[in-house]
Amino acid sequence: MSNGLKQRIIGALVLGALGLILLPLALDFTDPNKVDRSSLIPPAPNVVATEILVAQRPDEVRDAADVALAFDVNRLQPVQENDTSYQGLDKSGFPQRWYLQVGSYEEKSSAIELKQSLAKEYRVFVKSVKINKKLYHRVYIGPKISRRSAIADKNAIDKLLTTDSIVLKYVP
Repeated sequence: MSNGLKQRIIGALVLGALGLILLPLALDFTDPNKVDRSSLIPPAPNVVATEILVAQRPDEVRDAADVALAFDVNRLQPVQENDTSYQGLDKSGFPQRWYLQVGSYEEKSSAIELKQSLAKEYRVFVKSVKINKKLYHRVYIGPKISRRSAIADKNAIDKLLTTDSIVLKYVP
């Protein structure tokens, strides 16, 4: 056997041995579908249930709140063009309230029908008002705490009903 052939065989064996040693270090032959079962989640904490107390109404607060005042149509006035108040508190310390008068009918059934058609999208109520010994049933939307939202609703309803509704302000 020639000397060159011996060197080639020894070189091939050395490279093969290096490959068998270094190849497993370079490549990861672990199963890619193997699931790591070790958990880093801490154990569940000990939770102690607490008793929730029911809120009690203070003695100073009256049971019959003045909700009727919010729907007192006798205190509603049309908005003046020079009125610059859009939101905030009124003289009595309550938020300003804006209403929209959509219609006024002599027949209550017409007012109720309009109320039912608008009740899907708006807070609507009907109030009866006596003017010149005649009873009218007016349809209102509100209260709104912002004049801008009342005007936006006015524009939408005027387009929907082809009418000219009136923006009203609650004056305490």
